[in-house]
Amino acid sequence: MYQADPSALPDDQFTAGDLRWLVPGNRGRLLDARRTPVRVTAIDLPHGYAEIEICAFEDAGARWLVPLEEVTRYQFAPGGRSATTAEIAAMRAAIDRLDVTIEITPNEEARRSATAQLAAARARADAWLDEHGVPGRLDVSASIESRRGLAEAAGWLRAFLTQAQPAGLADMDEELAAGYVSNPGSGDLVRAHLITAARLGLCDYQGKAIRDPASMSGARAEDFRAAHLLARAGFTQALWRRADSPGLMIYRGIGLQGRAALQSRPASLISATFSRAVADSHFSATRAESAALLRRRLPADRLLMTFLETPAMNRSYLEAEAVVFADGGLL
Repeated sequence: MYQADPSALPDDQFTAGDLRWLVPGNRGRLLDARRTPVRVTAIDLPHGYAEIEICAFEDAGARWLVPLEEVTRYQFAPGGRSATTAEIAAMRAAIDRLDVTIEITPNEEARRSATAQLAAARARADAWLDEHGVPGRLDVSASIESRRGLAEAAGWLRAFLTQAQPAGLADMDEELAAGYVSNPGSGDLVRAHLITAARLGLCDYQGKAIRDPASMSGARAEDFRAAHLLARAGFTQALWRRADSPGLMIYRGIGLQGRAALQSRPASLISATFSRAVADSHFSATRAESAALLRRRLPADRLLMTFLETPAMNRSYLEAEAVVFADGGLL
């Protein structure tokens, strides 16, 4: 299902993640199930990030902006250069200044407003699909089986967003989808969208605050992001209403480490899959000390984006992914 290195060295051959190893050129591994190899490429002290390059597997070459305080999610190869005392102090100062958590819980009025705005966006998208000859019923079973999206659906999405206002929604969509597929926690790109969604009333938000003010100004301002969220979710939901059927399910496999409990963890968006096989692969990960396998009848009105219409979800990974607005549960 996923690329891996069967000859990967055991963890005791590496050093636990610590700020002193955040030096450009140092190599290490992400503490994921397959121990993805990484390399530190830069340190961004003004915004509190380490730039990490992925060195293997499907996402090789991608560069993530990782909060400095999340260095404990990595381990490092011995022999790397250690940061100086002054460099470590500067990183700690950046963490103290920028590691801020915020919580947004929309009130009932905001949620009702978001529901109404989303229904209007869905109606606009549905009318657009009719006008452009998209069938009223779509059979997506072959796409789910192959875990590959439809080129026609990607074309419909691009055309719809290109024609929508304000201008630039299609380009924002491609950037956001690519970032979400690679690492939704990288930098402020996805985070700014999650905060916008919560302020709209589409979901809750509990997580890190924005670190780079530029991520929510100018062409990335909150009103632009809100317009994108409504147009994108409206289109995806209208499209999948045409594919809806009583047997359409989404699945989620969750692997847990240590004493982590299976409980409802705060989330704004949840990544699930239409493929039982993909969920099984996460559920069966050998490094997970415990795991859960969930399924749920698809409520199309919770969708933000899926593999069917999203090109970024059909490049490096074939996960038949569904990204849904969280409702307080695990799925």
